[in-house]
Amino acid sequence: MNPPDEKQTNAALLRNEAEADLARRPLADATARPVEDLLHELQVHQIELEMQNEALRVAQTALEESRDRYVDLYEFAPVGYLTLDAEGLIEQLNLTAATLLGMERKKLLLRGFLARVLAEDHPRWTALFMRLKAGADKNSVELSLQRGDGTVFQALLDCERRPGPGVGAGETTIRIALTDISRRKVAEAAQRQQTEELTRLNRAMVGREMAMIELKRQVNALSRELGRAEPFNLDFAAAPGADATMPTAARRA
Repeated sequence: MNPPDEKQTNAALLRNEAEADLARRPLADATARPVEDLLHELQVHQIELEMQNEALRVAQTALEESRDRYVDLYEFAPVGYLTLDAEGLIEQLNLTAATLLGMERKKLLLRGFLARVLAEDHPRWTALFMRLKAGADKNSVELSLQRGDGTVFQALLDCERRPGPGVGAGETTIRIALTDISRRKVAEAAQRQQTEELTRLNRAMVGREMAMIELKRQVNALSRELGRAEPFNLDFAAAPGADATMPTAARRA
């Protein structure tokens, strides 16, 4: 069924429902048939309007509920959302993004996002922004961002180039999903430090072991010169490739 036919069918169904509703209502007294017919048509039309108004009210309520759900999902999402215009100004942002940046939303709107990027990361953000404007669809970057109170946090920016409503020809908008990764960066730094400490400790232990083996070799050599049996079995140290498995510092020891 094409759309015109469907529209006519819906109208016919609505009229049938209205006439059925009218049939259940007491008919007003009338002295002439034409007046009665006119009254009938008016009453049917009134009921049609009432039904249409009720349908519109139900649809409006559903739209308002859907809008409220969308607002909740957008405003209180676990990550911040921002929309930048072609000049890098903040057009929109959700409550999470404003909270992460430590400023009121109204003080961030229509302000340059670059001002929130730490100076040392300006070149990286600018390069990414220019790539997106030039046509790259998506890209990600980790930056140091500055809150309104001057504190700094590490953030992951997942950026996407999208045409936005109301944007002029040739212009683009950049949508950003902003995530605070400060804890992750701290954990990564602690893991690197632990790995470095374990590596230094391992090298020190290997170095001491190699020094001990060398001392035992000297004792064995001295014992041979004195015609005595070698007190230490160093066959493991003479195995092919054994020395090659040692760290460079340990082999030098």
